[in-house]
Amino acid sequence: MFKDLFKAPQFNTTQFADLSQANLNKTLRLTNIALSSVERLVNLQIGITRDLMAEHAETTKALSSVKDVQGLVAFQRQLAQPSVEKSMSVARNVFDAASATQQELNSLIEEQVLEFNKNLLATLDKATENAPAGSGVAVNALRNVVETASNTYDTVSKTGQKIASELVSATVNAAEAGAKVVATKAAA
Repeated sequence: MFKDLFKAPQFNTTQFADLSQANLNKTLRLTNIALSSVERLVNLQIGITRDLMAEHAETTKALSSVKDVQGLVAFQRQLAQPSVEKSMSVARNVFDAASATQQELNSLIEEQVLEFNKNLLATLDKATENAPAGSGVAVNALRNVVETASNTYDTVSKTGQKIASELVSATVNAAEAGAKVVATKAAA
């Protein structure tokens, strides 16, 4: 009885071509996500390098104008605060780039899970149509399990993303506050 429910589906060439095209599109999308992430990080690195080189040139010029020890101490205090702020800015930019990539990947994974569940439910519907009399209860039970699992995955996924986002935000805020305290003490 159950053996008939799970017969291998018969694919024609159109279905195979559609499946191949869908998989190609998913692969291209994943590749684009990865390339966008790398591009964001490379652009960030280039910008940081450019800024650091310009800042280094300015610092060297300013350092060459220092005439005594007191001027050197004042110059060192001047450098402390901007360095901490710039480090925190760089860290936040890297975090934002990584976060954007993670969101894109999570979206792709969620779409795949939803598509898989949709296809599984469609297969179960076809199995119900071809199932022998009396097996509808078993198919409906299996369908309910799939729907429950899908809903549970969706809830857990959204909750996990919310918790992770709040945790990271709190960590970044705490790090920024700590860095400001250190910078303030260094400037004093």
